[in-house]
Amino acid sequence: MRRFCFLFAVVVSIMSCDSSSVPEFDRVEKLCNKDGGRIWGINIYSPVIGIDSLRNIVSNVQGAPAVYPSDMPVANSTTEIDGKRWTMVLWPLSGDVQSQNELLIHEMFHYRQPELGLFPAFMPNNAHLSNRDARTLVKLEWNALKAALSSKGKDKIEALTDAMVFRELRRQRYPEYEDDENALEILEGLAEYTGRRIAAFSDRKYIADLKDFDYLYTSENITRSFAYLSGPLYGLALDWIGMEWHKTVNASSDLGTILSGAYDIVLPENLFESYEVSKLKYGFSDIDELEDAYEREKSAREEELRRLFSEDNVIVVECKNLSIQFPPNGMVQQEDGSMLIYGGEAYFDSGYVTGNPFKLSKDWTHIELPKLDTLSVKGDTTVTSGWTIVRK
Repeated sequence: MRRFCFLFAVVVSIMSCDSSSVPEFDRVEKLCNKDGGRIWGINIYSPVIGIDSLRNIVSNVQGAPAVYPSDMPVANSTTEIDGKRWTMVLWPLSGDVQSQNELLIHEMFHYRQPELGLFPAFMPNNAHLSNRDARTLVKLEWNALKAALSSKGKDKIEALTDAMVFRELRRQRYPEYEDDENALEILEGLAEYTGRRIAAFSDRKYIADLKDFDYLYTSENITRSFAYLSGPLYGLALDWIGMEWHKTVNASSDLGTILSGAYDIVLPENLFESYEVSKLKYGFSDIDELEDAYEREKSAREEELRRLFSEDNVIVVECKNLSIQFPPNGMVQQEDGSMLIYGGEAYFDSGYVTGNPFKLSKDWTHIELPKLDTLSVKGDTTVTSGWTIVRK
């Protein structure tokens, strides 16, 4: 069984209690009831367990387990205990009230995603977004979509057309990744859109809060996190056209195709010529400067990774029933389908690994650990300068 989850915050202890004394759950329940299924046709509110650092549980469901099993990973995700599915979050929630609401609804959407038919059939790999031209084009696409959301009439259509040019040019250069981009925008992009759409009290607030993603422009790794901004941008642009796109979108949909059809966008015949004309309108110079800095550092990082994970410098750990968790930018997808994990944890039947870096194989059967300085060995626990492994 593969479980894929994300680690977002450090947590502290809180005793297990019911929803009557948990304002976080009460707030989100009211927001979901207010939406009343308007967006997706169902109420997104779902069973939740919040898990603290001692694995005590706080829940919105009477009779929920008091303690989370010690051999299962804890993350913002979904989980199953004794045959019952739950939305799972790290407790207490971090950030302000708005971000807490957004996070809870985001994770509740993941709980509802299978029944909505919006759970992709494969785990997407967007390794191409480590390349300069792909990164540049996705950032230009974001900026054009933002411009469209602050424009009207012909200016809006022009900005949306430019966004589709940047998107299509990237797809033409990396056609093998088109399905992966689509899948991640459905998986994580729609979850983030839903969390922000239900939690925001106005479109103006929704747009203003997209500044939360400014870090993506300077991030060294957007192979997985890009969809967290793309989804909310496409979602709002589609909402504004007034079409019932939520009823037709599915697990393999292309949000760009849906948007182009909704706004009757026709791409120019020469995409590259259009790109050269329009790119400066959307911050190309600043993006290019950031990418220069990224490329200067990239070769040194790649050389170090080649050394760390050379055939004679790795420990291979076979992993049965593997699950992993990591920070939002802690996973770097590789072209061969493997994944480098930073600051994450891997759980499997015979133990678990924490730290960084480690490499997860494409088929999820094993992980590779670089041979680092060993700090201590005590019983079944080995601690190195980068990672720790505990064997059962």
